[in-house]
Amino acid sequence: MQAIEREIISNNWVVIVFICGLLLLSLLKLFNAEKMRGYSLSIFNKGFVEIESQEKIPVFSLFNIAFTTFSFLSISMAIYFLLIIYAEDMNFSFIGYSKISLYVLVYMLGRFFLESFLMRLLEIREALSYFFLSKRSYLYSISIGLFFLNAIYFYGFPEKPVLTGGIVLLFGIRLLLILINNKNLIIKELFYFILYICAFEIAPLFVLFKLIF
Repeated sequence: MQAIEREIISNNWVVIVFICGLLLLSLLKLFNAEKMRGYSLSIFNKGFVEIESQEKIPVFSLFNIAFTTFSFLSISMAIYFLLIIYAEDMNFSFIGYSKISLYVLVYMLGRFFLESFLMRLLEIREALSYFFLSKRSYLYSISIGLFFLNAIYFYGFPEKPVLTGGIVLLFGIRLLLILINNKNLIIKELFYFILYICAFEIAPLFVLFKLIF
């Protein structure tokens, strides 16, 4: 009787990703515990975002780099779990997660540098500083929610509605807050805002979707 080779799927890499996330949160707390708390709760505290916009903190500070890295890990893991659920040909592996992470990294970096280039070219950095800070602040905030949502899904409730509903809710809240807290700018420059949404939000996501599938 021929022996059948048993394929063992290791989940250790997922644990490592979660540990990296926790280490980044610890590092953020070490850098500035008060600021970390402020960004974590920024979706509930508009005043914090307004104060931060007045301080004009460099984008490439260690704090922002660490928080952006944490957001990148949380978003990549959430997208990967979604693809595991809905994409039939997606296998649970570190290689699969690495590919998704690479696509997300290219998307985030590409959009950031393109936005920065156009803001400098058109000299509109000051006018849009609050808009972009609110986007980043709310992203930091929901990334913490995504981190714990990923952990709950992986370790406790591996059900489609838990993950899908949580992700839609978090990103929906972020979009709604951006629209509400920047309504004067959006109404005043509605045409350019629509162009921005198409060029920097919808088009890159479409490209990312095509790359993945």
